[in-house]
Amino acid sequence: MKRRRFERTDINEWLDKLERASRSESYGALWKSVHRRVSVSRRRRVSVNLYKINRYSKEGDNIIVPGKVLSEGRMDHSVNITALSFSKGATDRLIGSKSKVLELDEMLKRTKITMIR
Repeated sequence: MKRRRFERTDINEWLDKLERASRSESYGALWKSVHRRVSVSRRRRVSVNLYKINRYSKEGDNIIVPGKVLSEGRMDHSVNITALSFSKGATDRLIGSKSKVLELDEMLKRTKITMIR
């Protein structure tokens, strides 16, 4: 995969973990796709609002967002979610809907993961 380094160390850590996960047999293609979407410049990175996550997920889904989660909309159900970053309002609304905000390490261990972009 294309090796790219960013000033933010958390992004570099994400890329290293995703690169290792993409070599695995389970969900290798998903992790490779997430890696490709995270390794772009900040300007081209994905921003997803809560209403979109609410629309394309259901109760208990494992969701990964290769960018930032924004607070527009509301959540009717709880999900397990990880993203590169969250806005303050999005974090508050997710916690209010009893959703779990997970680290990437925890999401890598799960199954049936959906990427929302």
